[in-house]
Amino acid sequence: MLTLYGNRQTRTARCLWTLEELALRYRHIPLNPNAGETRNADYLALNPAGKVPTLVDDDFVLSESVAITYYLASKRQTSLWPSDPRAVARIYQWSSWASTELEFPLTMIVREMRRAAAANDEPNKEMIANCLKATETTLATLETHLAGGRKYVAHSAFSIGDLNTAISVSFVAPRVDMSRFPATKAWLDRCLARPAWQRVQAIDEDKLRAEAAEASA
Repeated sequence: MLTLYGNRQTRTARCLWTLEELALRYRHIPLNPNAGETRNADYLALNPAGKVPTLVDDDFVLSESVAITYYLASKRQTSLWPSDPRAVARIYQWSSWASTELEFPLTMIVREMRRAAAANDEPNKEMIANCLKATETTLATLETHLAGGRKYVAHSAFSIGDLNTAISVSFVAPRVDMSRFPATKAWLDRCLARPAWQRVQAIDEDKLRAEAAEASA
């Protein structure tokens, strides 16, 4: 049985989506790092960084959301992980782009908001505006890639490259004017309409927490 630690509001969503796409049996333990739930000794033994997600597969423990999606998808031959090495290279390309280039400005905004909250201070609005502008500049790269008529980022079918990239774009989309990126918006809507993602959205993490607490009582 696979066990995945982490809550849906984090990058854990990538891993949940992958598990649902592959119809794998798994146990989900929704830990919230912002509530200190990843700082206990048992969890730190699995992930010394105290972050989510973490995947446990028998005696194999893996962290970092993109690495987990690669591992899960490569366990079986599907369109999520194609046999064509060029398509796999595109998966690496766009997953890396999403988790570094696109998410970086948003990460800076989150850090600034946390700094301001901790200091009882006003967030640096100029800095936030500059980060959002950088995000839009970065999104233009994906728009160019998709504007030529591509339905998906890596090959002719939905892949882990789309899944990893869509999660990052979904973090950004509510904060920018997506009408400037019509091909990207259409692609994102297509990805997020998938039944596997809808099943992730329907996960009742409060119920899972209650069941875990009852089992340990």
